[in-house]
Amino acid sequence: MFNLFKPKNPKSKFDWRVLKKNDILILILDERWNALFKNVEKTEDIKEHEGRVKELLKEESRLIAESKEIAAKKKKDLARIIQLTPQAYEDNNEEAKEEMKRCELEIKQINERMKEISDELDNMPKRIREANLQLLECTVNSVYFRMRKNQKRLKELEKLIEVTKKQLEEYIDEKGRLSEDDTDIYTYFHDLLGGEELEKLDREYFGEA
Repeated sequence: MFNLFKPKNPKSKFDWRVLKKNDILILILDERWNALFKNVEKTEDIKEHEGRVKELLKEESRLIAESKEIAAKKKKDLARIIQLTPQAYEDNNEEAKEEMKRCELEIKQINERMKEISDELDNMPKRIREANLQLLECTVNSVYFRMRKNQKRLKELEKLIEVTKKQLEEYIDEKGRLSEDDTDIYTYFHDLLGGEELEKLDREYFGEA
């Protein structure tokens, strides 16, 4: 696994074009992607591309909302034209004719705008996909750089742990030797002087009762 971190520039080793055929999840909506930055600050490059994806998603939502809004308006205009037709042509009502013309003009403008929105929405998935891939590329470069740094630190820690283990073993051995020496000495003087005299020595040298 760690062989992946040997190249200094993973970006140059990976052909990002192969991902254009894949259906990559929208990263900013992916909990796992967001979790990558739970304890690590995003780079400015990542923030920039993340903002771009957000903008495109907002734009897509706005276009969909506008499309529904003007479609409802068109339906209302068509209904009004049908309602005004008898007055305009049977009663020769000029005001009805003028309002019909206004509705027809508005419908024409709505049709033109709906065509524009349709074209924009048709192109939106491609724009979002490309922006998402750019964000993925920035993320991979940032994360792999961090992982390489982590691996370097892990190796340093492994060495420190190994040194510390040896030191700990030496300390344990020294503690054992000192404890054994003290026990032997204490036993010798206990046998030589007796418990009462040994207690006096303890009080004098160690301050023990």
